[in-house]
Amino acid sequence: MEFKLRANIVMSRELTVEAENLKEAMDKAQAMMGEPITYKDLTMTKVYYDDVRMDGQELVVK
Repeated sequence: MEFKLRANIVMSRELTVEAENLKEAMDKAQAMMGEPITYKDLTMTKVYYDDVRMDGQELVVK
């Protein structure tokens, strides 16, 4: 039997920022994430699959 899967991988990076409030912290974190990031700085936190087919028949995965 042949399966065709598309793996979607969610990667995360832990950040520490100094800020007066959560909005400011999120803005600073967003700016930090805009800088170049190496793969080793990221951790896989979730994997999910979609567009699954088995022997040419599309399956719905929920």
